[in-house]
Amino acid sequence: MKLQLLTAAASVALLAVPTLASAGDTGWYVRGNVGYGVITDVDFTGDLVGDVEGEANVAASLGLGYEFNNNWRLELDATQLWNDMGAIDQAGNTSSDMRITSGMLNAIYDFSDFESWQPYIGAGIGIASASLSAQAHSLPNGGVPLNSPTCAGSNACVFHDSDTGFAWQLLAGVGYKITDNLIWDTQYRYLNVGDLGYTGLGKDLLPPIGAGVLNGGTNITTSGTGVGSHSVMTGLRYRFGAKTAPVMYSCWDGSSVLDTATCPAVPIVYTTCWDGTQVESGTSCPVKPVVQCWDGSTVTDAASCPTRPTVTCWDGTIAYEQSSCPIKTVCDEGFTDFSIYFPWDKSGLTDQSKAVVANAADIANQCSITDIVIEGHTDSSGAQSYNVGLSNRRADSVEAELRNSGITTTNIVKTAKGETALAVASGDGVREPLNRRTEVIIRLVPGSN
Repeated sequence: MKLQLLTAAASVALLAVPTLASAGDTGWYVRGNVGYGVITDVDFTGDLVGDVEGEANVAASLGLGYEFNNNWRLELDATQLWNDMGAIDQAGNTSSDMRITSGMLNAIYDFSDFESWQPYIGAGIGIASASLSAQAHSLPNGGVPLNSPTCAGSNACVFHDSDTGFAWQLLAGVGYKITDNLIWDTQYRYLNVGDLGYTGLGKDLLPPIGAGVLNGGTNITTSGTGVGSHSVMTGLRYRFGAKTAPVMYSCWDGSSVLDTATCPAVPIVYTTCWDGTQVESGTSCPVKPVVQCWDGSTVTDAASCPTRPTVTCWDGTIAYEQSSCPIKTVCDEGFTDFSIYFPWDKSGLTDQSKAVVANAADIANQCSITDIVIEGHTDSSGAQSYNVGLSNRRADSVEAELRNSGITTTNIVKTAKGETALAVASGDGVREPLNRRTEVIIRLVPGSN
């Protein structure tokens, strides 16, 4: 009854295909396949006992399905297979055959990366009816029949019955696209029906054997375990309407794919930064440092600044600006000299002359003294020998005043020049005030103040 309902539903679906196709739904298809199939070994238990092995025979299948855009198909499938199962348990006077008719709903996945070829796998569930025809007769024994070892309790067993049960199957196949609508379809399928039960009639035959006289009859039963089949079939699959073009996506390189996940990897592009390092494009380079040079220009590295001009200071040191040189003091001059002037023919110091000597003494006390040179001079008036003595007295006066001002060094050298080293050239006997002088030269240690 279940198989009849499933067959009726399949018939309604097949009749509806032209209507659905004309309505514009291009996913529907029909399929027809023929080939060979073999029923798996069946083990009978109960009143009929023994194993049977199928012999391959013609198998046929019809299908109605719908193809989705995501490589999946749903298919309503009806298949029939008949096998001669041979002797029961290899016993004599026995025979059997079985016919399996199935109605299945299959879910199938197509692999679409092989151009015109289209491998697929699938699985299905549904119901299957297996019809059994089996008989076992008694064995002759001098006119007295012996019970067949496959028929327990009777010397004749006959079964003509069918049973229906839940079934499942696995499929694998490949299609080849002949046109956009027509596909050559080759498939393998394994069908599993499970365990089925059958009712038959058991009889006892009276001797002599062959007289055909029945001695009553009783209902007997048997169970077949492991009912299933293996089939390989080929045929055609026809799609209604034009094949829907798949949605294509554009990759970064201009190629088109069905899935963006299959796009080629985007090559990494690097950018060279100011410091020579490389980073991926779109990634920030290290912050560029800014160094301000002495001339106001800016660079990234102080070593790139223009060479700054320098000056040599009075003490030999190097500076960038004259104003940056050390301040030169009196001590740094290395020496200082003073001129003390005298009235004509005098060796005593005036107040003004004493002030000049005091200033010289202050400088000498402030700095480190190497030595002091005192030179006495006169003008050209008077005798030369007299002028030498006068210049010597003038030098003595200056030394005495330096001592009075706190000079304690012993390195004082005095000389009397007389009229031999005139400051202003003049003739003999000329009274020139600028020549009547004593020069004090103080040699100092630079930087000692």
